[in-house]
Amino acid sequence: MSTDSSTRASERTISVGASGPLEAGALRRLALACVLALTASYVSVLYEVTRVVGGSTALLAIVGGMLLAATVTARAVRPRTAVALALSAAGFGFAHYLTSAGVELGVVFTSTDAIVSDTVALATGLPLLRMVQAGIWTLGFAPAPVFLSWYLALRGRYGSSAILGGGALGFLVLTGDAGTLVTLAGTLAGIGAVAAGELEKRGGSIAQADLLAALFALAIVLSLTVTAVPGDPSGPTHLVQGGDGTLEATLDTAPQRSGISGQVDLSPEVRFTVESDEPSYWRTGVYDRFTGDEWVRTGQSSRYDGSRIASPPGDYETVEYTVTAETKLGIMPVAPQPVSLGDDAAKRALLSAHDQPRPDAPLEKGMSYGVESAIVDPRPARLRTAGTDYPDEVADHYLQTPEGTSSEFRQRTAEITAEADTPYEAAVAIEDHLESTKTYSLDVSQPPSNVAEGFLLEMDAGYCVYFATTMTQMLREEGIPARYVTGYTSGQRIDDDEYLVRGLDAHSWVEVYFPDHGWVRFDPTPGQSRSEVHTERLQQARMNGNEAADIPESEDEPIRDEPDETPNDTSDTDQGTPNESPSDPGTRNETPPSEEPPTEPNESSPDIDSGPNESDGDDRRSWLSRIVTITRETAAIGLVLFVGLAAGARRTGATGRARRELGIYWHGSRGDPDRDAERAFRRLERLFARQYRPRRRSESARAYLTALSKAADGDDGESIDPRTERVLECYERAVYGDGVSRSAADEAVSIVDDLARARLPIVRRLP
Repeated sequence: MSTDSSTRASERTISVGASGPLEAGALRRLALACVLALTASYVSVLYEVTRVVGGSTALLAIVGGMLLAATVTARAVRPRTAVALALSAAGFGFAHYLTSAGVELGVVFTSTDAIVSDTVALATGLPLLRMVQAGIWTLGFAPAPVFLSWYLALRGRYGSSAILGGGALGFLVLTGDAGTLVTLAGTLAGIGAVAAGELEKRGGSIAQADLLAALFALAIVLSLTVTAVPGDPSGPTHLVQGGDGTLEATLDTAPQRSGISGQVDLSPEVRFTVESDEPSYWRTGVYDRFTGDEWVRTGQSSRYDGSRIASPPGDYETVEYTVTAETKLGIMPVAPQPVSLGDDAAKRALLSAHDQPRPDAPLEKGMSYGVESAIVDPRPARLRTAGTDYPDEVADHYLQTPEGTSSEFRQRTAEITAEADTPYEAAVAIEDHLESTKTYSLDVSQPPSNVAEGFLLEMDAGYCVYFATTMTQMLREEGIPARYVTGYTSGQRIDDDEYLVRGLDAHSWVEVYFPDHGWVRFDPTPGQSRSEVHTERLQQARMNGNEAADIPESEDEPIRDEPDETPNDTSDTDQGTPNESPSDPGTRNETPPSEEPPTEPNESSPDIDSGPNESDGDDRRSWLSRIVTITRETAAIGLVLFVGLAAGARRTGATGRARRELGIYWHGSRGDPDRDAERAFRRLERLFARQYRPRRRSESARAYLTALSKAADGDDGESIDPRTERVLECYERAVYGDGVSRSAADEAVSIVDDLARARLPIVRRLP
């Protein structure tokens, strides 16, 4: 095998400008370090995904193994063989991904359509966390670029290595998972690898530094704009009507995410009305993946085709109802579990992977749609005997907990459920514990890390998001499938079969899966205290003159959420009353027209004047810190772009041309009279070169002006200003004679200023 150019280069010493000798080996080490930094940039994105879904240890082991394998094979195998090895690693990795996603092993290597489909979805904005098998996908994605980019770098092919690593990072930029700082770091590392490699190969010359700086800036611009790729076209932001600082905006941050915030507020605005024989919780979102500080909905939405939606597996009753938007809605509230949508809704509905509908475009005020839902109402005795034979798709999707969940959280959960013999009893125990030990409050501070851990172990109060999130994660720790659900409580009954739902009614709760029954609702939020807080906020809004809080004339008493009583042994029979069921929509924590809101309170919101708040100063400091952070990041990016533009201008000669152009119209600072006189004539010469013709090499200064004067007179054109003779005389005395005085030089400069500025378009247009 021939010796690589990088190896030969490492044996010589390079001189870099005035900085002294620099060994080629140092440049090689710098290039390799940059390749590792580029690798770390996209691996860090994958690592953040595995920290949520599991597999971070396996990911780091794979990355370390690929780096070691590339180091060993860099001198032992040819590039073709290395490419084949990388493709094989990728093939086996994605084969494992496909089998985990449900593709049969016999056809996994022919399932290119599934791979292409997932790749296109990711490249057009589907975040990795929304993939059902996100952890396995990351393990399949990592080996090939890590191995091959390091292999190429060790062989001195830094450009190819940077392209490969940059492609991996760029793909994660397209998915939306790679943030600005990671993208910038990876981009700079990639260019740094190429730059150091070029310096090594070209003897350490820094003559190309301006070109490299321009490339850095260009790469940064591209890295910041590459995310402008069409994302998941699955519909509008969920809560078009949810303003900043409201619980609604927190619950449904976007169609695929539900945020968790600190202090929130409530809006008394009316959102929709429902004509129904039975009250219900009105569900708007289902989420299955918890990151520690937000909920994510996995899977992609599909257009509703009008067919019947999957029904619950057990006994259920159906109810038909009509929902009417009273404001602009980006959601489609339904009673769980919807089994069919009316024609008016079917035309514009999308279905999530969890069979939750929503509109493909916001519903305008006054628009209505009909829905038929299956209401699961099992008796406690039946739930106790439901068993744990969970379908694979349920167990795979609804048992996820963040990888870093603490042992304290697991231990406390085990203590609370110690007396429970069945999943139902464990759910009731957790629900009762949260209801009885935590109080309801909208004024909370978000924990710095895992919200569920912070609420269970450290906090004394919270609102529905905290209760529902914590209960879902506690159930999952016990191996019980559960999911986080958002929507609205029943609202206010304004007629026998009509319910008015406000922003105050925004809520989140838990759905627990029981074999042969389906998803059953549990609500760990204390119903009575929640009702009191919301009623107080509504009354306060009315006192402040908010017309949206007025009670409709036909309104009956609002439905109040009373705390459920846990079924006891005497009522625990199949003949028990429906009110004992945790899924009964009329009894389990249904609140009046109020509920909790999102993160920071919206100080400018006219909905509710909550009076002076002690946390206002903290909020302002928080916003200030954000602004400072953004400003620093923007300033750093701006500085890099400025340097890049300056380097690009120098590289293309634009700075020299601009300087010469400006020199025609502005003499600049003055010093030695002879030099000023000489410079004045050079300005005159450039001016005449543009107006007439350039001076020939064989022409003297006097012969040049004489020729121009004769040509101008012969063509009956504009004669040359006779003052140019004085400029020429000053030039000749300064260059060939005994010099010129200060006053003579100033006169020459002034004459050229007048002649040049008279040629400016703006000057010629002046009256």
